[in-house]
Amino acid sequence: MDKIAIFGLIVIVGTLFGIFGYLSYFGADDHEHDDDHIHDHSVEIEGSDMRLLSVQEVADLWEIDSEILLQEIIREFDLQGSYDVNSVLEDIRMEYAFSPALIKNMAEEIKNPGF
Repeated sequence: MDKIAIFGLIVIVGTLFGIFGYLSYFGADDHEHDDDHIHDHSVEIEGSDMRLLSVQEVADLWEIDSEILLQEIIREFDLQGSYDVNSVLEDIRMEYAFSPALIKNMAEEIKNPGF
């Protein structure tokens, strides 16, 4: 291959990586980068920290009923597994890779209907 063809190939590949990186960063291709900043939540916690909490621990943070939160999570994501309030969000995410921001929104909605 001559130098011009190699340069053209490098430009094309670099452009594709740039476009896909941009889309991924802004959440255009998955649930992981949901707008965590759109709503102010009554509890501020990073999604990476929330993943390690059980449904009960999340409910305790928001001061809401853990059974209601669990039922809402199961309904929202049409989960088929067997979960209880002691289930850790990261384990639940193995069935459906939801964003922890969605759980924040659910908890906030339970705490403050109409959120």
